[in-house]
Amino acid sequence: MINLEVLRDINYIIENDSTSSTYKYALLKAVISACQKYEHLIKFDDNNVHIPLGLIIESWIVDYMPFVYKQISQQNNKRILSNDIEELYHEIFKELKLNSPQNLDFAYKQFIFAMQYSIHPTKIRDLFFKLSKKIATTIVTMPMKYIGKNHYGIFQTEFLKFGHVKIAKDQVFDKSFLINNFEYFSLSKDHYYIFRYLGQTLYGTSTIISKWKEKTLVLNKNQEMINEIDKILTNIIDERDTTKSRQIFSGKQICVWSGRIIEDNKMDIDHILPYSVWGNNDFWNLLPSDRNLNQKQKKDKIPTSKLIEKQADVIINYWKIYNKELSTIFQSQIKSSLINENEISYEKAIDSLCKKSDYLIYDRGYSAFEI
Repeated sequence: MINLEVLRDINYIIENDSTSSTYKYALLKAVISACQKYEHLIKFDDNNVHIPLGLIIESWIVDYMPFVYKQISQQNNKRILSNDIEELYHEIFKELKLNSPQNLDFAYKQFIFAMQYSIHPTKIRDLFFKLSKKIATTIVTMPMKYIGKNHYGIFQTEFLKFGHVKIAKDQVFDKSFLINNFEYFSLSKDHYYIFRYLGQTLYGTSTIISKWKEKTLVLNKNQEMINEIDKILTNIIDERDTTKSRQIFSGKQICVWSGRIIEDNKMDIDHILPYSVWGNNDFWNLLPSDRNLNQKQKKDKIPTSKLIEKQADVIINYWKIYNKELSTIFQSQIKSSLINENEISYEKAIDSLCKKSDYLIYDRGYSAFEI
């Protein structure tokens, strides 16, 4: 399954391929995440895999936001991205009232919330839409085109252009919109398998992030931003927030893992797939759990597919509550993260969750959680 020659080529790109910006690292980080988390959205043919470009666009919007906000250079010309892209970021900051100096953690969470939950005015939605088109063009005309040497070029974009992409007046801008409207890029199965199964174990995010940090420090050597750079690139900032879930599931609930009744003051909102592992704060991933069990037994372990199947009725009942309370957001999230269909099938979502659990336990080596 693993082609060692392709692996050597990828390692060469990370270690030696020339860089005038951090774009290469942002692209590799995003592609690894897409290959590892979104296999249900990926199309296969005889030799290649086809991945929604929207996944990469979303990752870039999120990853570059802190650099733009803190004005930390990402290119040899001392810019972060292009002028027009940075201007769109600053317009969004202004609309979100983040244009004056704010705590980065607060600003980041407000930005993510505005992009993912689509409850803000149309102007903000339209700014995110314009930003996504500009970033899409940057991705396919720069790092996807120039990464590596010609004899081992990784990405095939089939001349993607985005002038045709439109957003209707009543349409929501979110991950589903990005996935469904920005077509696909392709890479060989050999590259895909390396990104999926060896993406972090051999070189992946840790080395990519190390190189990204090294390049950023070179670009900003005259600025006192070392702590900020380290904080941004080591993912100390996150959008983890369970407030809304706690409001929805107030009062007595059933522990998603033990099935026991739990009092409100003894309840945690647990990430089914731990945030530290999966980085996902979608509502389908946030369910009530006994605090003692969650903090002393489950911790950052991965629930086995056997346990998920055993507790499927409890999980689905909670999902149905989310679907009733937060229909638009919940449906977008579960369709993007677990199933690739227009209509929600809870059974297929459970099956997808089980597959992700098996992947994390058996392919990535994370500790299993079972009762």
